[in-house]
Amino acid sequence: MSDLNVLLAATALADRTAFSQLYVLTRQRSWAICLRLMRDTAAAEEAMQDAYVKIWNQAGQFRPGLGSAQAWLAAVVRNTCLDHLRDSQREAQHVLSMQSDDADELPEIADHRSPDALLEARVQGRHIEDCLEQLEPRQRDLLASAYILGQSHAEVARERAMPLGTVKTLIRRAVLMLRDCLGEGAR
Repeated sequence: MSDLNVLLAATALADRTAFSQLYVLTRQRSWAICLRLMRDTAAAEEAMQDAYVKIWNQAGQFRPGLGSAQAWLAAVVRNTCLDHLRDSQREAQHVLSMQSDDADELPEIADHRSPDALLEARVQGRHIEDCLEQLEPRQRDLLASAYILGQSHAEVARERAMPLGTVKTLIRRAVLMLRDCLGEGAR
């Protein structure tokens, strides 16, 4: 089990020292993700703070069998940034719609999904988790680096000291296995 796994497990038990160590070990990569996605220092700082609050509150949801701790942390940071970006877009649209003379003609957007849609999303999420569990841990880790962290194949290869061709092959095979498992077939 990696140091990050241990620190996440301790953080889930509300260990502030472990959380502090986790932050020190991961803040540079998290900051790079926030800055790259937010493109504004103040917004990146706010997103990063929110991301670590989520990490503190959701550390117990990390499952080592589904991928690396680093990939999970990066996903939380990335998703928090994307939430911030969506919120700021909604706010900008709201301001623009209030200034528009045609504000009454805008369609109303539903904020809640139906119970059927929520159930379907949960079933699909479980199916995706089952498919991910069928992959080898190394494949899950490479997929997470490429698709969640947004690293290029070359960056993944360099970081893991693996040949680029091997990384590309492993990722491609993992994607094909996921497609088959999810019933999408090869595209």
